[in-house]
Amino acid sequence: MSYLDNARFQRRISESLKFRRAQSEDGYLIKEEAGPNDMSLETMRKNLPVGSVNQVIDRLLEEISVLKPSHIALQTQLGDFDQKTMLRQIDLWGERIIPYVRRELKSKGASHAKRDNESAVA
Repeated sequence: MSYLDNARFQRRISESLKFRRAQSEDGYLIKEEAGPNDMSLETMRKNLPVGSVNQVIDRLLEEISVLKPSHIALQTQLGDFDQKTMLRQIDLWGERIIPYVRRELKSKGASHAKRDNESAVA
């Protein structure tokens, strides 16, 4: 939940700056305030690749199948996570999530190519 809290905080701050609603009590720090486009934590959980390794993999594969991006940018650091937590996140992405997603995409690409060739021959 902490990741989602930090993601919502960053979204609120960036939207308040973008739409010029930013408020400050000391002329320096911007106050976090919900905006008209504010999402619930549950909605954010549904829209972001967060959760267990398997949940993240499933979400990424779903997004990739719908959007068909050529590149993906990931931001694993939000807020004030300690170094140990962040290093663990980097390890999980590099050792488990990205390799699995690559294998899945390669196998789906091969099966799509095979199906395309078969249908072209038939």
